[in-house]
Amino acid sequence: MADKNHQVPLWGLFLALLALTAAEVVLFEVWSRNQWMMPKYAMVLLLLIFTLPKAMIVLIYFMHLKFERPLVVILAIVPFIMCFVAVLPILTDIVTLRSDSYNNVDGLREFMPGSDHSGHDEHDDHAADDDGY
Repeated sequence: MADKNHQVPLWGLFLALLALTAAEVVLFEVWSRNQWMMPKYAMVLLLLIFTLPKAMIVLIYFMHLKFERPLVVILAIVPFIMCFVAVLPILTDIVTLRSDSYNNVDGLREFMPGSDHSGHDEHDDHAADDDGY
């Protein structure tokens, strides 16, 4: 017989996970059609924000952390906090340093695949083979 304290509202959890997933899909579809609306990093950040409640639902109910001791809960949640602490500075660096990106180099399109502007001669490849490198 199941204990009343361990009952899990499966339909409610299913609907919550379904709604959050639908919101993520709609957000991405709207963004992919109107990329001018918001930058990509903002869309990714919003997707992460929608994903966190889903992860918490899985942790709390399906991994049964709701019924565990507080130490086990802390051991399960600390990696999520550390992941957030690690990702946030990277996102701020991406936004801050975007103007210094290597993609903004003048004349970069000259070196596209299939172009004849590769910058070296076939003779140079044979000379390197003769030297043993």
